[in-house]
Amino acid sequence: MHGRSHVVIGAGPVGRAVALQLADQPDSFVVVIDRSHSALAVAQRLLGNLENVRFDVSLGPSALSVQARSLIMATSWRDSRVLVGKLLHQTHEAGLHTPIICVGRPSPGDPDILRVPPNGPPVVLGAGLEPGLVESLVSLVAAEIKDIESIVTHCGGIPRIPEPPLNYALAFGRRLPIEQRLALARIDGQAVTRNRFESVSQLFVDGVGLLEAYDDAMVSSTAAGAHPSIPTLRQLTVRWPGFADGVRMLHRLGLLSDEEIEIGSARLQVKEVTEALLSRRSPNDDGDQVVLDIAIEDRQGRVGRWTCILRSELQERGISSMAIATAVPVAAAVECVTRQQLRGPIHPGKAALADVAAMALEQLRRSRIAVLAERATGLLETSTILGAGHAKTKDTTRGERTSKPGTADLPQGAGILSSGFAGSP
Repeated sequence: MHGRSHVVIGAGPVGRAVALQLADQPDSFVVVIDRSHSALAVAQRLLGNLENVRFDVSLGPSALSVQARSLIMATSWRDSRVLVGKLLHQTHEAGLHTPIICVGRPSPGDPDILRVPPNGPPVVLGAGLEPGLVESLVSLVAAEIKDIESIVTHCGGIPRIPEPPLNYALAFGRRLPIEQRLALARIDGQAVTRNRFESVSQLFVDGVGLLEAYDDAMVSSTAAGAHPSIPTLRQLTVRWPGFADGVRMLHRLGLLSDEEIEIGSARLQVKEVTEALLSRRSPNDDGDQVVLDIAIEDRQGRVGRWTCILRSELQERGISSMAIATAVPVAAAVECVTRQQLRGPIHPGKAALADVAAMALEQLRRSRIAVLAERATGLLETSTILGAGHAKTKDTTRGERTSKPGTADLPQGAGILSSGFAGSP
């Protein structure tokens, strides 16, 4: 391993985007690791011309913990939890404080989380778009605006153009986000649970269209105690209309059950067959987009809203909008944790991670690999981080600002597409 490297474990779409983001930093060297030779081949094809990125099938937990500058788990929590435990033990035993950054959403009540030593190496338990950036934005807003009565966020990655049957496509990962589970929220000071995909509301986003939203994304650590002075705190996921109805119908028909059936010589769960039939593994030729929206109200009834649309400039090169929106806050989390010398388990929403939002937005606004369209109104129009003063250009007819590409942070030879939005699909 070259010096003290950032080690990205997972060469899928998110891992590739994280490696690209870290490789653009001064004096940075990145090692991408994956057991899959095919995944590494794709990563090498995309990033192989970057001199400060290397690829390997395995370097072993001992070598990782001793030599790494940071350890980034660019996989699901289920796929990374065992390795996180091993790396945590080795770094702690060696007296090291190598940051471990987990992109995936931790399982609620996972006993491995409770075993993270409070004064040991820092372990960020959710550092992507959500959990991660959204919670950091909430912390930032909560610190800046006084007497907040409610904060409601809307977030999601969706195809530019919806296609049936679910109007959704996987930008990364192996499983559709259709698991039937309880969703958490805080309403009027009370922690509540709701069935996921129920209580669907609507959200219109200028430049995108009419979307549906439902309580979904809040992690248990946020529900348990983040920002206790704010009576109402909700985190909703956005999808194209019809997604929630489609998922509920699949459940009612028993097509998402754990029951096993025989197909030829194989025994598969019903839900595995259903997901295989319904999954589109990547967005269509028009690509994907990320919608992020924060609505607040204070105790005097005054409201504010900030809405952001992110679209990748590298869709044709295999880097989706969702991958970028995940990778940028991951890189910011590495910097934030290292600079503040944080220790132990770090849950999304921790006040110390509010800087992640500021750093990530700054990076996205001057990035050449993504384009942002932002709009701030009401209480958030004068926000030091979200307000209109951060515009690179401003469309006065729509009250919208678009951050144009700025820095040279993409591989040599990568083509830059047009920097303006084409409008609603």
